[in-house]
Amino acid sequence: MAASELQSSYHGIAARLDRLPITGFHKKIMWLLAGITFCDSIDMNIGGPIIAQLLATGWSDAGLNSLFVSITMVGYFFGGLLAGALSDGIGRKKSAVICTVIFTIGCFAAAFSPDMHFLIGCRFVMGLGLGTAFPAGYSALTEFTPASKRGKYQSYVGLIANSGVLVASFLNLIILPIAGWRPVFIVAGIMGAFVVIMCIIFLDESPRWLAMMGRNDEAEALVSGYEAKIKAQGKDFPEVTEEEIRQREAAENVKQLPWSFLFKKKMITRTLTAMFLCFAMNACVYTVATWTPTIFVMRGFDVTYSTMMTVVMQLGIPVAVGALTFYVEKVNRKTILIVTYVLIAIIGFAWSCIPADQTTLIMFCGFLVCCVTYTNSVTTSAIYLSEPFPTACRIRGAGIANAFGRIAGILSPIWITALLNSTFGATGVYAVNAAIAIFVAVWVAIFGVETRGRTLEEVTAGLLDD
Repeated sequence: MAASELQSSYHGIAARLDRLPITGFHKKIMWLLAGITFCDSIDMNIGGPIIAQLLATGWSDAGLNSLFVSITMVGYFFGGLLAGALSDGIGRKKSAVICTVIFTIGCFAAAFSPDMHFLIGCRFVMGLGLGTAFPAGYSALTEFTPASKRGKYQSYVGLIANSGVLVASFLNLIILPIAGWRPVFIVAGIMGAFVVIMCIIFLDESPRWLAMMGRNDEAEALVSGYEAKIKAQGKDFPEVTEEEIRQREAAENVKQLPWSFLFKKKMITRTLTAMFLCFAMNACVYTVATWTPTIFVMRGFDVTYSTMMTVVMQLGIPVAVGALTFYVEKVNRKTILIVTYVLIAIIGFAWSCIPADQTTLIMFCGFLVCCVTYTNSVTTSAIYLSEPFPTACRIRGAGIANAFGRIAGILSPIWITALLNSTFGATGVYAVNAAIAIFVAVWVAIFGVETRGRTLEEVTAGLLDD
């Protein structure tokens, strides 16, 4: 193979990307992909206060509210299954754009729902779109950033994305009492449309994916363009030698992979780890994000005050995720996951036991619940989830894990509704979450693969050997 062909091969492209310093093109891609996950965060968090208001006004009932939450997760489930086929098949960019368009259409349709059943159908469409875009939005950035900065920039995506939690709460806090729930969906749709337009204009396709698909000329053009811009800025970076590329080739034989590869002997524990992580993450996050306003209403607070209390609790999200950006490359991924799961089990259960008249303590402890829950969520979905999978099935691996995780969103309303209406109440709900969290903490400790500071190819070395 000629030197120029070697440089534009998959391993040549990967090695060159790993040598580049962080510059404007990394930040541009980070913001665009974060925009997709921001929409997901908006979608996930506008529903709770809305269904609480619909319940209070008689437009819905507890059963339909439960179906509203579950059908969103059904959409996410099928979207997660589609994510890998689309993203690995037609590319990271096209997949992200198409699926965000689906979400946007669902938002605008939801705003004009004639009844609760139609609104539930719209939630399925919104979930389908973002369930497909979510894995691509979080996973694609890993293919651009060098190993030494990958966790940090993935955590930035998580920080931007999870700011959508607060934005959604403020939208509900301001718009719901004044104009009702329909304008909330219109605003969410406008945000989705803006992200679609920006991605169409500015988002680059993953050079790793292009090279893997044999489109080496396109990958070469992108990477050469990045290198030229960095050099024009006066920044220096080491050249990739032929020897290094050949070493990478010897370590990993890149090839197309079937779905069944995810469940072969060498991959099964990685796939199961990703699936369990997503299940636990969704069970914990959706309890906090979707059911907290309803829990407050059932404990005697009005909709507006419960939304305000939820906003105060959710201030813990940017605080915790912002702090994560400072230590994510200094602490092992497994350590962060295990510690946060243990804290979720302890603090969450303690929060559920606080008497209703202790509002200050409820908000403070809830703030801590949000801190540990969303630190865990960002570490799982934005940083760790896609790293153990080879490029040829990275989005499929993340997608099937996300799809399995959405089962928690489908099933959890059933046990949450039953427990809230029983003598156990919120304490029973958080006891179940604690049991799930402890199980996954133990599983990760035993079977989790550490990825901090390693290139994607180092993490997956040997998996593709026959």
